[in-house]
Amino acid sequence: MRVFLTDTGSVYIQNHLQNILYKKWWFDKTNVSSQLERWKSCIPWIQPYYALKSNPSPELIEALTTDDTFPVGLDVASISEYNIACKYSNLILYTNPHMHIKDTDVRCNTLTVIDDISVLERIHCTSILIRMNSCVETSNCKFDGKFGCTQEEAYNIIDKAKYKNIKVIGISFHIGSGGTHNRKEAYLKAYTYAEPILHYLKSIYNETPILDIGGGLLSNSDLTDILEWTKPLPYKIIAEPGRYFSEPSFHLVTSVISRTNRGIFLDNGVYHELNVFHRDHWKFPLLVYCYDTETNEMNTVTEYEDIQLFGPTCDSYDTIGICKVPRDLHPNDLIFLEHMGAYT
Repeated sequence: MRVFLTDTGSVYIQNHLQNILYKKWWFDKTNVSSQLERWKSCIPWIQPYYALKSNPSPELIEALTTDDTFPVGLDVASISEYNIACKYSNLILYTNPHMHIKDTDVRCNTLTVIDDISVLERIHCTSILIRMNSCVETSNCKFDGKFGCTQEEAYNIIDKAKYKNIKVIGISFHIGSGGTHNRKEAYLKAYTYAEPILHYLKSIYNETPILDIGGGLLSNSDLTDILEWTKPLPYKIIAEPGRYFSEPSFHLVTSVISRTNRGIFLDNGVYHELNVFHRDHWKFPLLVYCYDTETNEMNTVTEYEDIQLFGPTCDSYDTIGICKVPRDLHPNDLIFLEHMGAYT
């Protein structure tokens, strides 16, 4: 049997060969622990609330919430996610500013975020965060068009909330998800826009406001370079990392089931874990190595071709497009795709 791997995926052969050969989808607790340790080492003053929407797998949630030395909260965006989070933690942040009217009472039990003054008429919370625009337009998935208020709207929400005896305890923003943009500049831009509102809150309540910097980090983001500037800020800082923790937490093994003159058919496609091709700007990676289980040899791929990759279903939408793959990729060959835990 042969296994094709990426440049970085080759390091998993030595310690995880049995998982690669016999498991289609497997959890890597070591990677999760490493990500958490890196967070604790680089930016310990920022409390993470893991964003369940990126991957609500029980193994991952449990790995993050059972570290007694560094509590990780849970960021939820729906009632179903809230119900999951309640099984693991009482540190819950409800970050979807809009929800069905029948579910508004849930928000009384958790720290919640709003971005519109009308919501104050429907909730019964004693304290809230205000979601503001980030003013960032460089991420793959931009949120300002759907969520977040302006500075003027934030002032109005604060004044109305005070009239209704609802305390605004902080500000939230999100720079957007994905992309290769400069995240340090993005966070600085969002903070600069939110800063006057934070000062206003401090003047009203004479308390330290919460600054929720949202998500937007990649799994390999340089945390120190991007966020060390936040250390001296006079606020309690929290964040909503999703992809940072979830992406390296799971690995995927797919196999070639057929090869025709039309292309290569895989046993996984856009209706399975490879849905990230359409939903998350994912691109099929370059397979650099081929490991032969019979000879125990790792060889470098030298010849490639551009060919259509299809998923296993009969739907013509189930395609990953024309990709550069090894020329000798054939039925029964395995393809190991590491770090596939985010939004799959």
